[in-house]
Amino acid sequence: MNQLPPIPALGLTLAIPRERVQRALEAEIAKGFELIRERVSSLDALEDLKRKNWNWVLQACEILKECFTSDTVGLFFSSGVYVRPSVKLDDLERELEEFPYLVRGRIDRLNALLNLLPTIPEPPCGDFLSAQFHPRIHRAVWRPYELAQYGPAIAAAVQELEDAVKEATAGSIVETGPDLMRKAFDPDEGALVDKENSLTDKSGIRDLFVGFMSRYKSLPANSVFEIGQTARILTLASYLMYTVESCRQPVVEEPKEEYEFELLKPE
Repeated sequence: MNQLPPIPALGLTLAIPRERVQRALEAEIAKGFELIRERVSSLDALEDLKRKNWNWVLQACEILKECFTSDTVGLFFSSGVYVRPSVKLDDLERELEEFPYLVRGRIDRLNALLNLLPTIPEPPCGDFLSAQFHPRIHRAVWRPYELAQYGPAIAAAVQELEDAVKEATAGSIVETGPDLMRKAFDPDEGALVDKENSLTDKSGIRDLFVGFMSRYKSLPANSVFEIGQTARILTLASYLMYTVESCRQPVVEEPKEEYEFELLKPE
């Protein structure tokens, strides 16, 4: 009988939408059953089947890393499966009797995750986090944040904010970091300035972006931050990201001239 290790459900969070995780799990389960249904008649064919099984395990582990924020899910799936040893003397017959149970053990683990999937939170993990964190910031920082890598999490948030400003300005500003923010939010000529705001509001928004970038743009990767401090910094980055979206200038399309074909003109 398979002895399954405990399912690492507590504290898990999905890294991608739940529907994509479900499709990925179902696809890997189907691949496992294909291995069980495959028939072999020689030791060479059995070795080839074992290689396919190992490739399936490696591929499934990589997919699980993409689906969940914790690496423990891949370890849970790939850990050893214990089955009752076969008593047959022939090597081929013994291997053929044990192989389906080995594969089935890992299929059972994928099924366990699939059954547990409705209870695992997905980003942005509830109404509170949805209101507090911008989705782009959440996707960029959640994995290092959960691994207590707070310096890299802050650096990822800064990079995501900088990329958003470049996208909003259509790449028209070559500067980066604080200089990018000064030009993008310049009260007089900034591409992301709301013309209806007062000069005080425009200057305040510019100073907010410039100050954030000046403080955290050149942050060393090994910087030490506490969890609460990191959460507050990421909250500020999310606020700035929403500000960028609100300042994005709408694209005005020029009207196109209608072309009349000579042959279609009335005589």
